[in-house]
Amino acid sequence: MMSIKNVNAALNAPLAYLDGNPKKKRRMNKWEYRSRPEYRLLTSSLHVNESPTSATERKEHRVFFFKSMSVTILSSLICILFGLVLGFLLMLMDPSNIGLGLKSFFQYGFNNLERVVYTAGPLMLCALSIGFCYKCGLFNIGAPGQYMIGGMVALIGAITLKLPWYVTIFMAIGAGALIGAVPGVLKAYFNVNEVITSIMVNWIVLFLNNFMLFNVPGLLDSHNPNRSVNLNTVDASNVTIPSFSSDRYLNITIIFGVILAIVLFVILFKTTFGYRLRAVGFNRDAADYAGISSKRNIILSFVIAGALSGLAGACYYLLGNSVYVYNRTSVAQTGFDAIPIALLANNNPLGIIFTTFIISFIQVSGIGLQGIGTYNDTFTEIMVAFILYGSAFAVLMNNIFLRGSGSRFLRKKKEKDDSSKEEKKHA
Repeated sequence: MMSIKNVNAALNAPLAYLDGNPKKKRRMNKWEYRSRPEYRLLTSSLHVNESPTSATERKEHRVFFFKSMSVTILSSLICILFGLVLGFLLMLMDPSNIGLGLKSFFQYGFNNLERVVYTAGPLMLCALSIGFCYKCGLFNIGAPGQYMIGGMVALIGAITLKLPWYVTIFMAIGAGALIGAVPGVLKAYFNVNEVITSIMVNWIVLFLNNFMLFNVPGLLDSHNPNRSVNLNTVDASNVTIPSFSSDRYLNITIIFGVILAIVLFVILFKTTFGYRLRAVGFNRDAADYAGISSKRNIILSFVIAGALSGLAGACYYLLGNSVYVYNRTSVAQTGFDAIPIALLANNNPLGIIFTTFIISFIQVSGIGLQGIGTYNDTFTEIMVAFILYGSAFAVLMNNIFLRGSGSRFLRKKKEKDDSSKEEKKHA
């Protein structure tokens, strides 16, 4: 029996031959295999026994990881720069006020960092919901519906039932998880496309929320029958979530977002459960063959994603700054805005923290443009739209750059190995 010295030999041993002439097939060498995504998936949790080459193997793995992360950050920064440059070009339509406009843009953003944090909180939670599902090979476009049902259940718990904020938050998490499980079950057991079912669930939740708004006792505002009661007028002292400022812009929502981002990163990349979820995302059939239940993991992915979006809705409405307004033509925009934010971070939970703050800063800074010449909030919306549109290409740019840099890296290593072998041979 052939002795296997290291992890590369163990991984290469059972592999299929490379495509080509059937009579002249050859096995992949270790450099060709390391350029494949399966290598990163396997070695992320695979125990490597100590051997003379173990230190070199670990160093090469760290170098490859650093290069891939650097390329991911670079592609995201290019998308953000793309949007800012196009926004600047739009401002040239009124050149006489461009200096004052740029000054007001950045000055307003830095002077209102509390509002930036306030905007970033629910966006971050929804982006984590979408990014988590995407890491598992699923597209959770149902975040708007999960967000709305979480907010409505939280309002019912606070206004009608007079429950404490921490109880209503758990109610909203449960409601979001329940709604999230619907496309998960349909995908797992009937292989129905999750995009179609999520969109349908979004509209069902919208009409369900409108029904509850007009039929749950005490929820309607007597002065405006098309919206819910403002929490500031409710006779209860503990229905709103804790905040650290009088305007409630600084609150615990952002703390929830940052902590959950770290927790999700650990779960996805440092635990067996996360390994199984990512394995299903890479190849569902292969995961089933390896003994990993794809059905269970698909449902769990949507349940966790729905819980995160439900928490986002609860935190937004339990602040007391906003109320639920009757609407039958559109669903919550926050859930849709979070999709490109997750893509901009390559669906990495830690990256979502930074991309959310960047988008939130731009959205808030745009308020400073209003009233200056011909500038208005439309300029900011277009600028953010360019960035979010460019984020759809972030994954593509990441793959292109990674393939290019990775191939050069592997080619240099291969040439170095070949030259060392030739030197030893001649020696």
